[in-house]
Amino acid sequence: MEQPNLDYILKLSGDDEAIQLKLISILQYELPLEIDAYFACMHLKKTKQAASCVHKLKHKIGILGLEESYYTAEKYEDELKKNKKNLQKKFENTLTLMQNFVNEL
Repeated sequence: MEQPNLDYILKLSGDDEAIQLKLISILQYELPLEIDAYFACMHLKKTKQAASCVHKLKHKIGILGLEESYYTAEKYEDELKKNKKNLQKKFENTLTLMQNFVNEL
């Protein structure tokens, strides 16, 4: 299974540690909010709004270097727009993986 990493953030920021810390700080702040918004939409069975949350989370997935999970999120976003949830468990496992990684930064 692929693992989250900071490669993209390190590449984007170059050797500037202040930028690295700022990007990590933004990730630490935004990720739990976006995950909570996703689960709130799912709890209320608002799949179209949940698709919008998945769209936002896709960017965080990419930032954390999870290429396979990014493509899963794309497919899941499309599923939610059609009120389907075949990839829900796989997507939510990715969210847990990401949140655990970010919590340890």
